[in-house]
Amino acid sequence: MGLSFSDQFDVQTVLEQGGQRARFGTNVLAGLIEGIDTFRRDLQQQRRSRSLGPAMLGAFLWVDDTELLQRIAEFPAACVVVSKQPRDKRARAKLGKVTDAVKDAAGFPTEALSELEELRFHQDGKAPVLGPGSPREDLRLSALRTLGYRKVDNHLVPILHTKMLLLGELWWHDEDALGGVADVTGFRPHRLWLGSANGTESSRRSLEFGLWLEDPGLLEAARGFLVEVLAQSEELDPDSDSLTPDLVMPDYDDEAMWEAMAALPDPDDGEDGV
Repeated sequence: MGLSFSDQFDVQTVLEQGGQRARFGTNVLAGLIEGIDTFRRDLQQQRRSRSLGPAMLGAFLWVDDTELLQRIAEFPAACVVVSKQPRDKRARAKLGKVTDAVKDAAGFPTEALSELEELRFHQDGKAPVLGPGSPREDLRLSALRTLGYRKVDNHLVPILHTKMLLLGELWWHDEDALGGVADVTGFRPHRLWLGSANGTESSRRSLEFGLWLEDPGLLEAARGFLVEVLAQSEELDPDSDSLTPDLVMPDYDDEAMWEAMAALPDPDDGEDGV
């Protein structure tokens, strides 16, 4: 029989403000799973105007818990970033499990995050060149991605060590910020999970803590941090051992852009060009 802590350590409490829940002790991931399910159910029952449904962003040292992987895979829009893993036999087996768990996941649309909407995936390590004829790309980040540096030859490297999940919803609007006609999508955060537990099955046996928060300032700060994590992230098992983001600012063919603009009719001219 494996070693374990007794349930005498386990405490659940409801915070006075907002009815938010906190858990201490073993199996705190149960609180995370419960919060995800409750949030999704409540949001779907509300039938909110201009809502495109629930979405999640997250960052963990590692994720392999079966229930958590299932929630990530089934969410209409989700992207969770984990620390970059080594490439030994054991690590590859771990990667294989999580890759299979989210292989059919929808991922997360970059257009819903204004900081990312102009970025593009690099092409053989180089920024793509865009011109007036370049098609619009509806990019989606995969449900699980990685960030940082791969540990090589047992050398210590800085790692992604956060344990956080941000739940919200995607929304749409038919006007841009200047009032022009446009198809605009965004992400609005609602609830934030912070804790000590990794998203792993083994964390359920350890003494941990986790809590849901809804403070507006904290939600925006967490969103900003997670957007930067996504911007610097890579596919789940990249070849690079260093921080090498998949997303880059594109190069623009300025000459072609100017030629295309010059060829446009002057809106001040009449129909006969006079």
